Amino acid sequence: MTTVHNDCTTTESESNELPEIAENGFIIVSDFFAHQRELIETALKNSEFQYLIEFHPYDPKQLWRKGAFRVYVLEEHLEAARTFCMSIEFANKSNK
Repeated sequence: MTTVHNDCTTTESESNELPEIAENGFIIVSDFFAHQRELIETALKNSEFQYLIEFHPYDPKQLWRKGAFRVYVLEEHLEAARTFCMSIEFANKSNK
């Protein structure tokens, strides 16, 4: 299933492992836990990056992945997107 939001795409993965490079050439930024989804996705929607979010399917052997997701961006935005996502995570931890 694929949903498009403001130049971004959200996809549910059908395999147990997600690739480091998505079919459309987007490259992995990072994996995130389910509880971070709203924060990360909202920030990315308000950013300059075109991005792709793919969700890890449930795998009983890898419980941490239940609801986890992976963010991808175009290669030319990779470093900036990594810095952006890390700053969001850091700011969120500081506010708790």
